Amino acid sequence: MDNETLRLIARLKINAARAGMPVDVVRFGSDRLYAKGVLQQFSDAAEEDGVLLVLQLMDKLGMTASIKHETNVVPLPVLRPERPVAESRYVGRLR
Repeated sequence: MDNETLRLIARLKINAARAGMPVDVVRFGSDRLYAKGVLQQFSDAAEEDGVLLVLQLMDKLGMTASIKHETNVVPLPVLRPERPVAESRYVGRLR
């Protein structure tokens, strides 16, 4: 783990302790199911900053699923506008 991830885990531990939820950081770093459970439990009880912290940690730990975009382009049928009846007839020269 890099330093930024460790700082985020430390911030989570402190914020969770303030909310009355003890976090075992050793188990958090080694047990993925425990980490996921702690993050879900904390995000349910946290304010906006806490949820943002959870999202950052999930991204750093690779817990977020990436969305695959289709690269295939499907051509749409070309619709030709119908000509009004007045335009299709010859009107003649105006004087």
